[in-house]
Amino acid sequence: MSSFGEIVEPASRTIWEDWDDILPESEDSKLQWQNKVEINHDIDTFYFIDGKYLKNFIDLQSQQLQLVNEIKEVNLRIYKNKLLHKYLCTMRDYDIVLSSEIVELLHPYLESCKNVIMIQTIPISEYRSSHLVHPCVIRGLYTSAVTNKTEFKFPKLEQPNIISGVAAGVISLREQLDQNGIALICYMENTDDYQVEELQKLFDKLDMGSVYKPTINNIISSNLYI
Repeated sequence: MSSFGEIVEPASRTIWEDWDDILPESEDSKLQWQNKVEINHDIDTFYFIDGKYLKNFIDLQSQQLQLVNEIKEVNLRIYKNKLLHKYLCTMRDYDIVLSSEIVELLHPYLESCKNVIMIQTIPISEYRSSHLVHPCVIRGLYTSAVTNKTEFKFPKLEQPNIISGVAAGVISLREQLDQNGIALICYMENTDDYQVEELQKLFDKLDMGSVYKPTINNIISSNLYI
């Protein structure tokens, strides 16, 4: 009897698929803000930086910055610029599975600001392009509400490249809210001289007051590889 076209289950299986092992559901994460969320509805720009090296460009000890809230479990901190109506959010080394929950916690801040500018670093090995790839490639994603894109003259992120994690959630939320949102993706591997220069040019364009550090220590110039 032919079994063509039929689904025949073997009597015994030695190879198990991923879905064969049913694991008990883990408890829902209970991320919470350290302090009560108090929203300033006059926020002009909310800066969000996510990735290695980027915090080196920000003087977090600046007298202009005041830590207003944080989620220690995911290394997320929000600072307020005392002199300007701007907020700065720094984040790195978090579990991507928690992205949706983190974006939901950020929702009150993101809904109340006029502009959102995100900077995210991604390894250059993940960048997909048919053209010559430089040591540092910067691409942009813009929500439909952004009408003036001349401030950041970076090409739009090409397919099949995508962004993920909190950055993707933030830009998607701003699109749903029909509000301004810009995501700048920096594909890079190490902070060599060329890449530091490119990132410095990018931070020069950000109106963050005096909290921007024009130079950083180059880790490549250390004695690690002597």
